[in-house]
Amino acid sequence: MRKQLKLCRSAYGDLGYATTDPPRRPQSALDPAPNTQGTHIPSPPPPPSGTPDGAFRLDTGLLGPLLVPSGANRAAELEALSARAAVYATRARGPGTLRAYRSAWHGYEAWCRSLGREPLDGDPDTVAMYVTKRADHGLAVSSLRVALAAIRTAHLLAGLPLDLRQPRFAMVLEGVVRSRGTRPRRQATPAVPDLLRRMLGALPSPAASLGVRNRAMLLIGFGAALRRSELVALQLGDVEAVAGRGIKLLVRRSKTDQHGRGQEVAVWANPAEPLLCPAAALDAWLRLRATAPDLAPALSAAERGARPLFCTVTKSGRLTGEALSDKAVARLVKQAAGAAGLDPALFSGHSLRAGLATAAGDAGAGLADLMRQTRHTSTEVALGYLRPADLWRNNVTEGLFGTITDGKE
Repeated sequence: MRKQLKLCRSAYGDLGYATTDPPRRPQSALDPAPNTQGTHIPSPPPPPSGTPDGAFRLDTGLLGPLLVPSGANRAAELEALSARAAVYATRARGPGTLRAYRSAWHGYEAWCRSLGREPLDGDPDTVAMYVTKRADHGLAVSSLRVALAAIRTAHLLAGLPLDLRQPRFAMVLEGVVRSRGTRPRRQATPAVPDLLRRMLGALPSPAASLGVRNRAMLLIGFGAALRRSELVALQLGDVEAVAGRGIKLLVRRSKTDQHGRGQEVAVWANPAEPLLCPAAALDAWLRLRATAPDLAPALSAAERGARPLFCTVTKSGRLTGEALSDKAVARLVKQAAGAAGLDPALFSGHSLRAGLATAAGDAGAGLADLMRQTRHTSTEVALGYLRPADLWRNNVTEGLFGTITDGKE
């Protein structure tokens, strides 16, 4: 791989790019730390106080403050862009995307300033050098694409052109992709039913408030194949018990439904195994949830329905009525995995969703049925959960080697 990247850098130099790094100096707080996992670029301190002559400070909710070179004479126009940026920040991207964009932009900004370059210079050569540097440090291709999206967005908000289709830049990016590949490095371990049973068995007592809530969260997150943001966003009015069947949930907004059209998901009950029954777990939690202080009798039905389904619980078992953050789901899954004797590092908030999809694939679910439950919009992503089972289903070697064995006998 290093040889391939070296060849990529060689081609990079032939195209007129500088391939040597600046003289080594002691690492400062402005240096983006190498990241071999490719999941996060640490946010550096803000740029030096004060605005350079002729520059304009554009405050954006999406990426933070941007210093636009030679922007002072466009102050009115840029102020209007700043107002539009606030709309982008709150409506055009989900919270997770916002965090990723800000982190990626801060990393690029710090790198540029450490070399004396202007982050918003609209120069594809600068971006190409950054891509090469971060690829050398092990950043995954998917994270590089997030960084490019953040850099492009920053220029868009500042009203500055940046052509990332420029042939030399495109050649460098293609070289990086070919050298490093696009296969994910590590995926969360799916919490398939056998593992989920172990995790549920390790929860606090079913009689304890925390145990009741956590059981409902794990089972509903698994059964409805929810992303962690979707699980904590559920409201009391979004769940409905359906007699003789199970429960129906409304996912108001999701990663693939940013405009909030909403999608309904059904989860069957499991009366044969009460401790692994989403409907029973939800019923137990709703009885407890009704005692929380945020559900005063004076509230209207609409007001009660708008309160969060899952809320925080104190160590003493008292319900607060306050909504959970999506990080609480990841902590819950990891804690439950650790308590069950599993390696928490292999699990994440995505394990519940992946567990349902993987189990459905193993059970022979069709692509359309799986996508209806997981609400995937990409068939390629959904097929990724079916392929492991399909490798063995109707595999030609089963009959081939079985026939050879029979012949020898």
